[in-house]
Amino acid sequence: MSESAASLPRLVVGYIATDRGRDAISLAISIARSVAVELVVTIIRPETSTFHAAGSIPKDGTGIVAQQLDDWLEEALALIPDDIAARGVIHTATNESKGLMEVASDEDAVAIVIGARATTLMRQFRIGTVATSLLHSSEVPVVLAPAGRSDIGPVSRITALFGARPGAAALVGSAIEAATAFDVPLRLLALIENDGMAEDEVAEVTEFAEEFGGAMLAGRASDLFASGRATVVSEAGADIEEAAESVEWISGELAFIGSSRLGHGRVFIGARARRLLRVLPVPVVVIPRRTLSGSAPAEASDPAESATAADDR
Repeated sequence: MSESAASLPRLVVGYIATDRGRDAISLAISIARSVAVELVVTIIRPETSTFHAAGSIPKDGTGIVAQQLDDWLEEALALIPDDIAARGVIHTATNESKGLMEVASDEDAVAIVIGARATTLMRQFRIGTVATSLLHSSEVPVVLAPAGRSDIGPVSRITALFGARPGAAALVGSAIEAATAFDVPLRLLALIENDGMAEDEVAEVTEFAEEFGGAMLAGRASDLFASGRATVVSEAGADIEEAAESVEWISGELAFIGSSRLGHGRVFIGARARRLLRVLPVPVVVIPRRTLSGSAPAEASDPAESATAADDR
């Protein structure tokens, strides 16, 4: 690893030799085209004594199995352009989700990117066993790449989605930091069942965002609002899915959602967020409820609590 790459924030990319793995790679490339990061492409080798083509890999990883893993990792890295910092890791763990979290911890990664599979029933995202485990345990954001639509090009806008009670310190802080890092507009979007947001509610959310997280983030947020690059909007519907389906998205957009309060500083995705995943047509970043950059309050007080969390109790 070069000295310049060593200084970059790291993004763990969970890879398997399927379309799901390639979706994760595509989205990670789009992110790396927009902000300087190093991609740590990771293949997890399960701790088991059996192996077959669609299943497990022996613990010692010797012989033909080790060669297959090396070939898969080489294929994954070959998908990444030379001008993007990337390296590969083969990590042994009891399961894929645990292994990805261990690598994220070892690498001090800013997030984990995985592919999500679409089905007719689940429409945009299918949350399989690996994603489910990550979305209940990860201490860093989990980025879900939608099937077949993950090559989004440069990131163009950050949208943070709220329910009836807009807010949440971790979500707002992450959205502000991301919009600043990507140098793109920020949209704070309230999804409301039946009614839209009143003007005083919009003002309340705007004030919270502008004052959020101490001097550094507050200054960034105020600059975003003052320049017109941050907005607070709402979309109403008969239910949360109908409201979300009415939202207009632009090419290159990332949607940020907050995790449930049950996570205690980790990602924990509840029923409301799962419903959103069925209809969101863009990559989704799920943010743990945690303190950000040492500048955000550990918990937000009303009205800045996460609607996703509140609705999932």
